[in-house]
Amino acid sequence: MDKSNIFVHIELSKLAENLTMHYPLSKKHLKSLAGYFNIIPPKYFSDALSPEWQIITEEIKQKGPRIDQDGKVVVSAVINTIDQMSEQECSNLVSRVINLREKVSKELE
Repeated sequence: MDKSNIFVHIELSKLAENLTMHYPLSKKHLKSLAGYFNIIPPKYFSDALSPEWQIITEEIKQKGPRIDQDGKVVVSAVINTIDQMSEQECSNLVSRVINLREKVSKELE
């Protein structure tokens, strides 16, 4: 695919417009928008941008879900990972999402 799908542009724009570089607000906003990291599939990105989104979504889930003593998931992998991110990691993630949205926008011009 040589251009990202319009769905990607719309959903990534919704995600990016609500992010901030200001910590701890960036962490709070990332957590409130965590679902976007699960609903935007890499296959709807262009071939050039799909790997970038895949890396972002893998990194945002790297800590895995938080499990209670009964083996039940109490916090999703995305939220659990964000909870453990440093200020710098949050800022970097926000920056990468915003930059990716800009790249998608340029593809669709």
